[in-house]
Amino acid sequence: MANRFKKKTRSQGFESDVMDGSALNYNEEINLVKSVNINKRNFVYPLFQSSLKVFVYEFIKTYLHGLYMGTQKNENLVIENFAALASNANPVMTAPQIATYKENGSAIIENHSIYVHLRYMGAPYQVTVFLISNGNGMFNDLKYFISVLGIENNSYQTHQLADHIISESIKNSIYKNSIINLKFDSEGRIDIEEMNISEFKSEKLEEIFIPASYKTELKKFYKCIKDYKDIGLKLRYLFSGKPGTGKTKSVRTLINMCHKKATILLTEGDVDFKALFDFARLFEPAIICLDDLDLLVGSRSSNYSPKLLSSFLQELDGFDKNNVFLLATTNDKELVDLAASRPLRFDLTLDFGMLDNKNYYDLVMANTKNEKILNIFDDELMDSLKKKKVTGAFIVNLIHQAEIMDKINPATDLKKYLQNFIEMSYNGFYKEHEDEQKDFGFSMSKASNDDFLELEL
Repeated sequence: MANRFKKKTRSQGFESDVMDGSALNYNEEINLVKSVNINKRNFVYPLFQSSLKVFVYEFIKTYLHGLYMGTQKNENLVIENFAALASNANPVMTAPQIATYKENGSAIIENHSIYVHLRYMGAPYQVTVFLISNGNGMFNDLKYFISVLGIENNSYQTHQLADHIISESIKNSIYKNSIINLKFDSEGRIDIEEMNISEFKSEKLEEIFIPASYKTELKKFYKCIKDYKDIGLKLRYLFSGKPGTGKTKSVRTLINMCHKKATILLTEGDVDFKALFDFARLFEPAIICLDDLDLLVGSRSSNYSPKLLSSFLQELDGFDKNNVFLLATTNDKELVDLAASRPLRFDLTLDFGMLDNKNYYDLVMANTKNEKILNIFDDELMDSLKKKKVTGAFIVNLIHQAEIMDKINPATDLKKYLQNFIEMSYNGFYKEHEDEQKDFGFSMSKASNDDFLELEL
């Protein structure tokens, strides 16, 4: 189940449960007392309060509940009581409302505010994690906080405790070292959905038919992720090339290789680059994957969004940590603004071209073990494909079509079927090559109506 983090919310429904903090002057950080030597009930309690990013706010609620339930372990923290506020409109203490449980037993807490009594290094504290709404109108900005209150004279390490909870909740996040799809919408909301590695498991480096020097760069990227603690340096790559040339397959292969060694972030929708990079910076290391970068940021020479481009450039220039890696793709690097793709913003731009025809046989062998289909791709068929200069994706699609037809009608003459299919599909996929059709090995004029397979429905 997707977990929705709301940075903004409509004035109806959700807002009624949120305290209106427009009259409150909340600072980013409040530290009333750093050390207390006198224990008097009318004395000001030691208090530390700090604002949180929305993601960390959710992480903390889940982490503290995990400690309380025993699904998380921390020898310095003992949770004695965990309660929640039903709502700000109905401010009564209640048991936490669980939105969903993850496979490891961790829970997503729906309540906006939680109250935890705990012991840190043996001393008692009260920790509150809450949100408030600032402003009026259709949308209200939500702000998120952690407040740590010391309740005895030796409970003065409030700042240290807040820092400890924040760092541990991030380190033990249910999303750490997972593959995550972030879905953005135009109203500033984000759905966070975990993806299964099975979607990428079939992608292997030895089955990508690209120049050896390109594979070396993919291996270097993986090495920097695998040995991140020792190397501590990020990489940012832009893959450029027409569809079917291997750039997306290279990204998917790196996702498979880096699984469980980094937190991998995919995106959908109207990407909020600040929120995306803020989320990525929580993890060490993290990989952001941006498909079709030209459609996201554009170029000043064509249609583009100044706000999105500016936000993207700020994030690239504003890396204050080396933990965020970047993999981006584009069908045409000329459509990506030069300011976004220049050196230092990207470490390397790799141009993916058409598949080298000497790799055609290897590609076929890598995509099917069916002897009947393998025999179809003889020298005659391969020569015709080489003349057409087709992409690897075109060949993989031919294999797919042959497998389908073989299952539908095993008696089909698959070679004759593929010859006809090539002519039909090539004109659709490669219109710009229509003037070259006379040089190709197969021609529609050579095929009679008797050569086409009719299927009974």
